[in-house]
Amino acid sequence: MKKSALTSGALAVGLTGSATAQETGTTNGTGTTTGTSGDVGDGGKALMFNDEFRPGAQFRVVSPVLEQNPDVEGVEQGDIWSEYNTRRIQYLNTNEEVYFFPAHDAEIQEGTVYELQTNFSLFADETNDEGVISVSFEPVSEDDVLISEDDGQLDPNEDFEIVDGGGKALVRAGNFYPGSLVQITSDVLEWTPRQQVQGSDIFSAYNTRHAEYLNTNDEFPIYTAHDGEFEPDAVYVMRNEFDVTDPEGALLTVDLDRVNQDDLDDGFF
Repeated sequence: MKKSALTSGALAVGLTGSATAQETGTTNGTGTTTGTSGDVGDGGKALMFNDEFRPGAQFRVVSPVLEQNPDVEGVEQGDIWSEYNTRRIQYLNTNEEVYFFPAHDAEIQEGTVYELQTNFSLFADETNDEGVISVSFEPVSEDDVLISEDDGQLDPNEDFEIVDGGGKALVRAGNFYPGSLVQITSDVLEWTPRQQVQGSDIFSAYNTRHAEYLNTNDEFPIYTAHDGEFEPDAVYVMRNEFDVTDPEGALLTVDLDRVNQDDLDDGFF
């Protein structure tokens, strides 16, 4: 079943409340706008869920302050969130959207690009099961922004060159970010997830490798076709079209085209 890709990034569950409109500007976390659209927030501290944390990644703030608080099991509503706001951010390259909880005294502005620092800590013992961590972030200067386009993705017709290489690959639905740059990070591995896809022999035509979307520091398994041209450390763009190949295993067949890495910002690597 051939489909066109929809926008990636589903809303997280377990949040209550509703969004509130707010003018773009630097906010101090109380709903007050203290700057103009030309100001750049200085960053600061924030909370995140650990499975949505991409250390060293650049992101853009894509929402004003939202009147929502996470419902963390075992923690009284408002108990740990009383000093934090709720926002939505979008990672550059993948356009993955996640929730972000900046501290009230953090300076953050909608539309500005920031970078997550690599250090983090568990926020509180009672939230460990939920994976709540404390992170820090800083604004990125205009010269250091990896992708300056408003949509957070490069245009393959303008921003880089397609060269020979690539082919078909299988990915889990949760690892599919169409239009994004992905790097192969391993040789062929002697492992296939046969037990995870009951009754399927599809992996007889595919290898197992590791890959990573640029700007994420987050590896995932990818299954490249035997007849494709794939090399470790090479970068490919994942095309928008996909086939639902194995519903039971939630596998998608996608197309990868190799990219001339000389056209890419060194900051990606």
